[in-house]
Amino acid sequence: MSITASYPVVTRIGSELFDRLQRLTAGYSPFTALYEVVRPTRNADYTPRHLQIVLTKADPEEVLELGCPGNPPAIAWRQRFDIRCHVLPSEKDSTPIDTYCEVMAADVVRVVCDATRWHTFAELAINAEWLPTEMIVSDAIGRCGADCNHVSDRRRQPV
Repeated sequence: MSITASYPVVTRIGSELFDRLQRLTAGYSPFTALYEVVRPTRNADYTPRHLQIVLTKADPEEVLELGCPGNPPAIAWRQRFDIRCHVLPSEKDSTPIDTYCEVMAADVVRVVCDATRWHTFAELAINAEWLPTEMIVSDAIGRCGADCNHVSDRRRQPV
């Protein structure tokens, strides 16, 4: 499905973020040869793979201090995007898992921040920032990786 200007701003920001991350699969980084970038459906229909990124979003939060009064008022929202970097190396791979996690997390930040005025996502957002990266040692099914949390602030008028 093509994302056009008629879609909600949060959808367009998510699409731009996805497009930027896709560059890691096309040789953007000399360090990470990414397998794929996935935006799962409601059924989470993907299989975790080595050097895979999964992009999801949390529920938006209203930001009162960034809202604008008026008639109609513009309500400010903060949207967190979770960028989960999966690391599942083979047992024969001697590279430490921490090295994979740290390099992937650095490449994610580098590719997202590469564009001029990257933080506005083509003037769709007021600002953007990175939350601390969480290293995932191992979850219930043996996955490791890093969770890079990206936050975008935007305003919109109520419908």
